[in-house]
Amino acid sequence: MAKRPPPPPSSDAVDVVWLKKDVRLHDHAPLSLVASSQRPCLVLYLYEPDQLGEKTVHGSHVAFCNEGLVDLDRRLSGCNDADAGGDICNYQFRCTTVCHAGAAFTLQTLHRQRPIHQILCHMESGHLKSFARDKAVRRWCRANGVPIREFNQTGVTRCLKDRDDFTTNFKRFLDQPVPSTPTNAQLEDMRRRLVDLDAEGIELHGRCRTPLSAHDMPEMPTEHRGDREQRQHGGEGKALGVLKSFLSRRGANYSSGISSPNTSWTTGSRLSPYLTWGHISLRHVILSTKRRQEELREAKKSSSAPSPWLRSLASFQSRMHWRSHFIQKLETQPSLEIQDQCLAFSHLRRQPGDFNEVHFDAWCTGHTGFPFVDACMRCLLKTGWINFRMRAMLVSFATYNLWLDWRRIEPHLARVFLDFEPGIHYPQLQMQAGTTGINAMRVYNVTKQGRDQDPGGVFIRKYVPELANVPTEHIHEPSSMPKSAQRKCNVIVGSGKDKKRTAGLESMFEPIKQSTEETHDAAVHYPGPIVDEKASAKAAKDKLSAVRKQESTKAEAAQVFLTHGSRLNRGADRDGTKPKALSSSVKRVKLDEGQTSLLSSWSSSPQKQPKPASASSPLVAYAQGEADWSCKTCTFINDKPLALACSVCGSIRE
Repeated sequence: MAKRPPPPPSSDAVDVVWLKKDVRLHDHAPLSLVASSQRPCLVLYLYEPDQLGEKTVHGSHVAFCNEGLVDLDRRLSGCNDADAGGDICNYQFRCTTVCHAGAAFTLQTLHRQRPIHQILCHMESGHLKSFARDKAVRRWCRANGVPIREFNQTGVTRCLKDRDDFTTNFKRFLDQPVPSTPTNAQLEDMRRRLVDLDAEGIELHGRCRTPLSAHDMPEMPTEHRGDREQRQHGGEGKALGVLKSFLSRRGANYSSGISSPNTSWTTGSRLSPYLTWGHISLRHVILSTKRRQEELREAKKSSSAPSPWLRSLASFQSRMHWRSHFIQKLETQPSLEIQDQCLAFSHLRRQPGDFNEVHFDAWCTGHTGFPFVDACMRCLLKTGWINFRMRAMLVSFATYNLWLDWRRIEPHLARVFLDFEPGIHYPQLQMQAGTTGINAMRVYNVTKQGRDQDPGGVFIRKYVPELANVPTEHIHEPSSMPKSAQRKCNVIVGSGKDKKRTAGLESMFEPIKQSTEETHDAAVHYPGPIVDEKASAKAAKDKLSAVRKQESTKAEAAQVFLTHGSRLNRGADRDGTKPKALSSSVKRVKLDEGQTSLLSSWSSSPQKQPKPASASSPLVAYAQGEADWSCKTCTFINDKPLALACSVCGSIRE
């Protein structure tokens, strides 16, 4: 069949800004160009059925994106922020054209009724379905003679030929001029040039006048359409406020507080969902942090008082680089979503009988009998967020102790992560599962992690209310508690009555009460450990070690390293700060002061700085002259100079 010839050029042809994961006004090249142009324009956002049907999508993602979409439309329309409020699904779009339809189909429908001059959008490194969507749109553009301009917003290089060029390209991306934010006058002019679909009689399939709720999206399974009751809320305004609070106050203890789920709640940047969905740009975060670092260096010249700020912000900047480093892996090899990075491990966890449905359900719902694991999973189910170390621990426990295939657990984790980023998700899952071939096995002792990161059981009691009355000495291993102590706490641990509990999320966090002959009061039930922690970990490590020792595996791993590993050594003393070797026993931010809400932390007074470690400490004194070091595998800058392995990927230090 002959291709339809492109329509003749027209002075009325429209510039289309195609919004994807870039719903913001600042550092937005497509909107900046359209705002300074004189052409008719259209700002288009799509609820794409093929993308919504992806197994990783959750209602919380849709709700978060809707909040960002409404925030942007208000900014484009000049609506005062004071007008915000109420149910956003009742908001009437003023400047954004929103459709519940596929991308290529919508563009074709529009092009037939109003010729498209060009399509402006940002590059996206997503999952395979988004990759297929982008290829389909580019094919449509070529067939119809419509130019499409894709702008970089993550520093990731498309078609990167040499992995060693990543850092150079990333720095070049940061050094590029930042697109100007449209002024009020430009926005007013842009509104006059917006195509009025109703006035011109242009009909687009699935057009939405108001935000579409996840409950109105038949592509999504019913059980995945709900929201998370305590999640962060979306929007560019929220994102900029979170960044401001982090750089002005919360970020001082970033380095010392990010390991614990108690302290990381506020000392962490909490920018990840905004970066993922494009409510704030990576470049804006990095450049804002850089300006803050310069201010701190100037202040340091006139003050001798010790401050953790420079150390913390240097660590944060490293993680921003690390973020794009991992997205580059998926951009380079999209198949990482569905196959092992090192194929020598492909048979592991995929033999008949390997997948235990009962163990999987217990892990997904937070009923494994390991309190710290259960608390972390239940925290995710309620809030959509937890710190990186705890995410890695959850994957380690699932893939080693429960011997579950990372491909079977990844959809659930994607849905519970409000900040699900494919480029981080799939490479990190494989790294923690030990299937990359180039990273050391990283098997977490989950009981020890609980004692180290939540010594007083504050986090456990918050998210596992069944154990609220358990004394601290037993909180991490309640199964070791004598029956007499269980009676005093009104809790039954194990007792041979453990059952697979897959009740709906609405009842998941309610203790299950049952009467027993041993107590007159109602007792709550908590399961015993579903596996032997040490034995299961040893069995898993033995299986992976056997594969790693094979010469064929080593040869394949060498090729993986050439493709994905960075050979650059960027270790250097940063900002004149002297790193200190810290262990889990060294005093950090206090972990037992409870999990403060992020909102309350912003409105409270500045945090008190922890007392610096004693200069007479042998460990600190030994480390005074050491420099931070860069992992040659994942490029992360480690701030523990005496560490023998990378704190992120576990690779042995060279």
